[in-house]
Amino acid sequence: MNFSELKDNILNVMRESASKQIQHIEKSGVKKNQDKTKTMNKSLEENRDVIFRHLSSKVDPKMVPTLSFLVTYCWIVISIETRNSLWNYNSMDLSRRSGELWETLLKNCWSYPINKTVTRFEAPSFSDVSRQIQQAFREKLQGLRLPPETIEDIFKDYKIVWSLLGESINLNSDELFETMFDELQEETLEADIKDKKIVVDFKGSYGSNEKGNKERLLTVARIYDLLNAHGLTQKPYECILAVRTVEEGGHNYLRQLEVSGLWTVKRGHEVYDMVKEYTGCDILNFVRKNNMYIVNDLNTETQEYMTLNHTSKQNKSFAEYYLTWW
Repeated sequence: MNFSELKDNILNVMRESASKQIQHIEKSGVKKNQDKTKTMNKSLEENRDVIFRHLSSKVDPKMVPTLSFLVTYCWIVISIETRNSLWNYNSMDLSRRSGELWETLLKNCWSYPINKTVTRFEAPSFSDVSRQIQQAFREKLQGLRLPPETIEDIFKDYKIVWSLLGESINLNSDELFETMFDELQEETLEADIKDKKIVVDFKGSYGSNEKGNKERLLTVARIYDLLNAHGLTQKPYECILAVRTVEEGGHNYLRQLEVSGLWTVKRGHEVYDMVKEYTGCDILNFVRKNNMYIVNDLNTETQEYMTLNHTSKQNKSFAEYYLTWW
């Protein structure tokens, strides 16, 4: 199958449909830009799903993961075009949106993995985890043969410290999956490969404004680490921070996460290597082979806008800084 040719065909179909929707929005009298975008995004998503269902029904099931990635990529290109047509992107909005779209493209590899040794899992409830960890700590104290009153005093203080975390910590993340080599009895190249549960947090960029997010990430990872330490999970948890690009001022926060020993940080191409390792989706090989570069695939008007406008801090074009993903 000629995926490069198919890409162009999908883009043309999506672009034609989007053009009609833009005309409809302009005639509808909708004033607020946010309302225009909401209507447009809904239409684009519906069209994306229709195209994917139509194409996937005509190919071998083994081709569905690749086809899904391709359709998602085309939808991203048209999403950027139409939003910029309705109202031009500023740097802040494009930074946020490009991160969301990049994350969506990567998560697609877990929605349709080539490797069958991965499956998603639901994040545990913090209230359940809290009870389990506290009970494990109490049992550890009891194993020390301390006087009952001493155990209760220590445990009381422990609960007071634990209460500082609050009651509403969200242990969810952008992607949670577990490997299943043992269940599927898969032969691996390394005999010592062990199954694990992996918590992934995607960041399109990591900058100097990430201090609050850094603290949240450390708290979440510490809780998963406590589950490991107390043997409260059949498969050990591992936390991975996947970052497309690191902004000036963001390196220090990343280093703090790395030296904590709680997060493994993947940057740039390391992220795509990680995706390939677990899902079997070789993103870099596929996009290069089929000439899939977002800026090049944008229509002329959007391409010129993204090239001419620059970020204030980095003094790089929107095209280079926000839309060059590989």
